[in-house]
Amino acid sequence: MNVDLDATRPQIRPHPSRDGVQVVDPIQETQFSLLTPDDPGIDDCDPDRFHFPADVGATVRTTAVETPYFVPLWIRDAAGNTVAEVNDRESVSLPPGRYNVELATTQVKLQFAVDAGLEVTSMEDTVRLALSETDRIHVGARSVHEQPAATVTTTEDPSDLMTALSTLGSALKTTSCERSFPSLRGHPPLVELGEELDIPSSIEPPETNVGIEVPPIEEYIYPVVPLAYYTGARIESGPSPRIAGEDWSFPLDGDDGFEAEVERVLKHVFLMDCVTRTEGYYEVDLHERAEVESRVDLDFVDVYEQPLSEQLRTYLDVPFDAVADVVPKWKLTADVRPDAANVSALPFLANELAVVRCPSTRQSRDEALEELTDQVESFFRNNPDALRRSARSKTRSESSSSTASPEIFRPDPADSIEQAYVGEGLPVGASKMTVDAYYRRLDFEPTTDPQIQVVVVCNDQEMTDENVVSEIYGTRDWIEFDIVFREQLTTMEMRELLRSDVDFLHYIGHVDDEGLRCTDGYLDTRHLSEVNVSAFLLNACDSYEQGRGLVDAGAMAGIATVTDIVNEAATSVGRTAAKLLNQGFSLAATVSIIKEYEQIGHHYLVIGDASSSIVENQSGTPNKAMVEGSGPETYELSLYGYPTLSTPMGTMFVPQLEGISSFYLNSGLMGSYVLDEATALEFLHKQDVPVEIDGSLRWSMDVTSL
Repeated sequence: MNVDLDATRPQIRPHPSRDGVQVVDPIQETQFSLLTPDDPGIDDCDPDRFHFPADVGATVRTTAVETPYFVPLWIRDAAGNTVAEVNDRESVSLPPGRYNVELATTQVKLQFAVDAGLEVTSMEDTVRLALSETDRIHVGARSVHEQPAATVTTTEDPSDLMTALSTLGSALKTTSCERSFPSLRGHPPLVELGEELDIPSSIEPPETNVGIEVPPIEEYIYPVVPLAYYTGARIESGPSPRIAGEDWSFPLDGDDGFEAEVERVLKHVFLMDCVTRTEGYYEVDLHERAEVESRVDLDFVDVYEQPLSEQLRTYLDVPFDAVADVVPKWKLTADVRPDAANVSALPFLANELAVVRCPSTRQSRDEALEELTDQVESFFRNNPDALRRSARSKTRSESSSSTASPEIFRPDPADSIEQAYVGEGLPVGASKMTVDAYYRRLDFEPTTDPQIQVVVVCNDQEMTDENVVSEIYGTRDWIEFDIVFREQLTTMEMRELLRSDVDFLHYIGHVDDEGLRCTDGYLDTRHLSEVNVSAFLLNACDSYEQGRGLVDAGAMAGIATVTDIVNEAATSVGRTAAKLLNQGFSLAATVSIIKEYEQIGHHYLVIGDASSSIVENQSGTPNKAMVEGSGPETYELSLYGYPTLSTPMGTMFVPQLEGISSFYLNSGLMGSYVLDEATALEFLHKQDVPVEIDGSLRWSMDVTSL
């Protein structure tokens, strides 16, 4: 198990007690809800009682509080100074006084205010706070799942587009470097096309004295939007791209071109903010701070006190090449067609700090399909048994690619974990994002049902090997799944299933031009008017069009294929996808890993809101382990993080390894540790995670020796 600090947004189905706190009464234990303090032992409390903002407060009569899982915590005195920090298996004793205790919980920012002595005992799976001198503790909670504050309307005129997109920074809760924490970056306001520019009076962009000047065309406006949001900058018209402060400027037309320079600046500023913020509320041992500090001549105490504009100037005076390899692996690169109709996607991309590009050329359909065909042929060369079996059942489709196929192309590769595309066409190698799916994310209401509804459908008897996926979901002990397995559905039964409230549908079967094959014909999802399934995997040949039909009719997101797939290889993909989704990986991260380890992984893509997940990871940030021998009887264990909507970029991560207290940013490589075999196996067995050993993907609970 590992620990995250500062996670924000809930996913499709957050575990109902994930942020619960157990109040240990001297006589009995009581579980209470922070938002409904109606227990006789709980009273209302003024939210102003707490050091950090709280939406609601409650006073609980008890002498001890215990968490149901381990979380780091910080204890501050009445002046806000940190007096103790508890990371792992540590104990702290403090004399009577006024203290504020902050817990690094997810979904809800939780803190306690006490006038008492404190005895903190930290163990592997719990933290206990015992009070002396009082039997009352004040509990404050703040939800960090926020909706956009308003909707800005703009015309297609570039001047109006720049003015409208300049409002996104109004969602920042601070202009200090702490905005690199996800909980201090609110969701930007929505932007929609209309007949005139209309900015609600409630939208107030911050005064940062920073502007970003670009030529007034979409190809230049769109790529700077995430940077403008993050820095609270105005987007203005200018003859050449640049960032402009009060008495300084920085060009954005570098040797590698405009978009590459904007990408570098966004990553540069974000990294430096994460390093500088360690001089603020959380004076943690951050790995990236040590790396940057050894390479640059900066006094971060002084930098922390600078206003945003001066901080940017200080950061950009540091050559990017000096710190480039310290930048965390970026979560998302999005190619957005430079059309005014796509402007509504930009607030969502800015919210994820995506690198935005506006593609001008695309690989041809024939080139994209030729690459995929080569991968199928390679699979058969390496798997001769599969070739013989394919004579009986070659693929998951008996027809060729759809006669109404969209334009197929491959976007330029990106240096990020995930890659997305917004616009017309079918992007091989990237997620196909839709604005409607983004909006559904905002409308989604998590169920109060503690069970995740998963339905596995097999509509072909020859594919029963993959039915083991129904045994994979719900294998964790901290969350329940309601698994339903269905076979040989009729078109009516399939239609009714798609209209039901299902969290995840795993479809195993055939897809033809006419639709999903059922026992009595075909169901064409492109003609459906209602789909209530949240997410899906259509593990069938050339299933993109049917997957797009599901998203257009109401699904949030799903995984589909872009060409024919081989049964045996598809079964392997299905099993891997089931395990990854069960461990809290987003659909986009799942496909990213599938592409890395599965022979035909590049045949799959996500349609809709690719950041969707069906569950929350037990430790916060989903992660992959990599194990290599490093010496006699020692092994190097590396951890690789995949940020999610619950744990966005800027979250800090530390593994629960004895003697390890250094935090890492939670994207990409999150530390390498040399361990003996027993210690490595003990760590891997704390949670079932994907683990790479000798180039192959395995699962940690199945690893008994290294």
